[in-house]
Amino acid sequence: MESIISYNVSNPLLIDKISSIVFWRRSANYTGSTVFLPNNICGFGFTLSGDLLVKNKTEFQIMPKYGTRNTLMKPSEVKTSGDFLNISVRLTIPNGLSLFTKTPMHVVYEDVAASLHDIFTNQEINDLVDSLIEATNDNEKIKVLELFLVSKLIVCYPNLYVSIISKIHATKGQCNVTQMAAFFSVSERTIHRLFNKFVGVNPINYINLIKFRTFLQISSKPNNHLLNAAIDAGYYDQSHFIKHFKAFSTQTPSQFFEKNSSEKVSDFYNI
Repeated sequence: MESIISYNVSNPLLIDKISSIVFWRRSANYTGSTVFLPNNICGFGFTLSGDLLVKNKTEFQIMPKYGTRNTLMKPSEVKTSGDFLNISVRLTIPNGLSLFTKTPMHVVYEDVAASLHDIFTNQEINDLVDSLIEATNDNEKIKVLELFLVSKLIVCYPNLYVSIISKIHATKGQCNVTQMAAFFSVSERTIHRLFNKFVGVNPINYINLIKFRTFLQISSKPNNHLLNAAIDAGYYDQSHFIKHFKAFSTQTPSQFFEKNSSEKVSDFYNI
């Protein structure tokens, strides 16, 4: 049995920063694996019971109980063990974790996963987890998590960074770094430095991710031909389209959309 429930935050300081807090539960007898496609909203989470395992080449590796996974570049196949409960923070701005720590995001996302113990103090995380476990229902757990996040809210994003992110999303990834540098009258190096600090991947990869997500959203509409969806998403070169799609899904579009091939793809952080 599986249950995925999303809640909105209520604290006014977090409403424009966190899209939702997700409670993901699985019973111990749930044995299937699930594929998460790359996305820009998964922030960090707390596994309060059971284990989350991510496939590393041929084997499943246990993820940190309290941590973050690099979901920006590669798909991941996951499974769970035991009576599983994970609380994840979904963000409105890519890698909004950078709002709560001075650690640059390219450092946080050097590896597949990072422990929150390496980002905050052990005492802070231990106290937070104790309070989450002691809370008797979802609403109480959300209040505990919101209080912690507000207490760690230390950064306001530079206006330039927010404007660049808005531009990428407004164009659905149909832009490039050179165009943005000219539009905002800054150097390309400045844009790369902002993404290095606040996102953890370079702006070219992030633009490609948004274009890929746009294609998935368009292609999910009934009776929409893949080629038409690709063109609508801004792919005008078939070879580049296939290359980008394979980079984010490990499959060609035709392989991905074959009957039953995408059944394991979760909508937890996807479309």
